Amino acid sequence: MDEPTLPDGLRAWAGTSGPAAVLDAIRRRVSRGGGLESGSLSVSLTPEQRTQVARLLGTGWEVSNKAVTLRALGRALAEHGLTVRQFVELFDGRKLTVRREAQALKHIAAEEERRNSLRILRAVGIAEHVGDGWLAGPRAPRLGSGAAAEMARQIARVWPRLPWDGPGLRLAQLAAGATEDAHGLDYSTDLGRTVARLIAASTGLARPSRPGREWRAAWASAGVRCDTVSSRVLTLNVPLDFTAGHRRGAPTWLTLRDLLGPWRFDPVPARLFVCENPTIVEAAADELGPRCPPLVCTDGVPALAALDLIAGIDESRTEVRVRADIDPTGFMIVSAVQSAARRASLWRFDTATYATYFGIDVESGVNLVEARAAFGKDLHEEAVLPLLLSDLRDAADRLVAGN
Repeated sequence: MDEPTLPDGLRAWAGTSGPAAVLDAIRRRVSRGGGLESGSLSVSLTPEQRTQVARLLGTGWEVSNKAVTLRALGRALAEHGLTVRQFVELFDGRKLTVRREAQALKHIAAEEERRNSLRILRAVGIAEHVGDGWLAGPRAPRLGSGAAAEMARQIARVWPRLPWDGPGLRLAQLAAGATEDAHGLDYSTDLGRTVARLIAASTGLARPSRPGREWRAAWASAGVRCDTVSSRVLTLNVPLDFTAGHRRGAPTWLTLRDLLGPWRFDPVPARLFVCENPTIVEAAADELGPRCPPLVCTDGVPALAALDLIAGIDESRTEVRVRADIDPTGFMIVSAVQSAARRASLWRFDTATYATYFGIDVESGVNLVEARAAFGKDLHEEAVLPLLLSDLRDAADRLVAGN
């Protein structure tokens, strides 16, 4: 017997909004375990949609105000040699499945991928409990999608090279050899974060949750050195013991390498400001010079050097005030800084500043993310530079007054 086919006319009919709503009701019914032999479908149709459905069920049904029944639909489709189930499956190009069956299939696929991923990891020497911990973690690939097994195969290209006990090996060098991409193991990559966390879990170290000391410690435990000179942070009047010879009032770039050895604040500042853009530092240096309170600039998304310095500031109990451009990247920057300095407060990074600048009314209780999304305009730091300089000037006066 020939396989049934879907006539072009029926396919076109099913693509209109009324019949599409009927098909959705059929899918929901089947997913809940319901049959397709009899009963009414739970579907709400507009008058126009009802007219569309009536092209198959007839004018008599349209004027009857009756519900769409499976018997009536089945009789109409039988004239085309189809059952209700065949019609929907031919239109969808796949079988209708009961939700319980679909969930069972997903569970089977997830379990199969979990076993396959662990088998790949065990083959290169990763203990099963370590692999299991990764797969059960909050940021692991979704099992059943194929992503976990693919990540396991990528890990398997890196892991046999660890731990490294030969001449000094740089992370970018390892990445180039294992992934053919010198940045393939950067913190910004899923592979880099996953391998570092597996190293930490295998050696009992703290799980790196961000680029910084724990990230470097994990790689160092495997004999791999992270880059320390390309990561840098711009500062103005930040009193560190190793910058004592630097001229106050002059912006200074520090690299991560500068911050790797022992260092301390000399003296510990009472207050420190964090911004995103170098223009703010330049303007503060021009206007306030040596009087400017300590100022750190992330120069975009904060690098490891910026996060390490800010984390050290947080440990010193210094009051940290942070801001960035009010745009999607700025929200990420402020969040990253607050992850390093958990007590940091916001510096004119608020709804009031945003609403005042654009002259808009914002309802009470609306946060900055919501206000920016509703109004749709970015507010860059340079636009409020006079306000920021005023804040820095006031802070400098308080420092002179001893407050």
